[in-house]
Amino acid sequence: MNSIINIIVFSDSHGNTEPMNEAVLRFKPDMIIHLGDHAWDADCFTHRETSVRHVRGNCDYGSAVRETDTVVLPQGIKVVMTHGHLYSVKTGLQPILNMGRVAGADILLFGHTHRALCERWGDMLVMNPGTAGVGKGLTCGLLHINGIEFKGEIVSL
Repeated sequence: MNSIINIIVFSDSHGNTEPMNEAVLRFKPDMIIHLGDHAWDADCFTHRETSVRHVRGNCDYGSAVRETDTVVLPQGIKVVMTHGHLYSVKTGLQPILNMGRVAGADILLFGHTHRALCERWGDMLVMNPGTAGVGKGLTCGLLHINGIEFKGEIVSL
């Protein structure tokens, strides 16, 4: 029997934690990932029993949090996460896609652009959850893992 894992992915909250907290209550994820720009906003989840991972973004000055991180889920699915600014994602995706392929990512997560994206690039699922805290149209990403199968979706906050 396969266990289903649901992961919620946030980016670019910029201090606005209320929409993220509401989404966590609504979706009840098994894991929370924050992709930076106010990576310390992920601290609002530390009172929960849910696993939390985060990376720092270009606005996370002085943060000791890593810029890139990898999680290998129990099913062997490799999730690579970064904010995206180091790969110039605002001007094109090729550098970050290359990084994901070299890292052997099954799922590649990035933020920085404030524009949501969820697409397959070959065998790799590529997701930018958009912005969880700035402007209109706040969004987050949901990852659904069932055994070795996985899919993603973008949802409004």
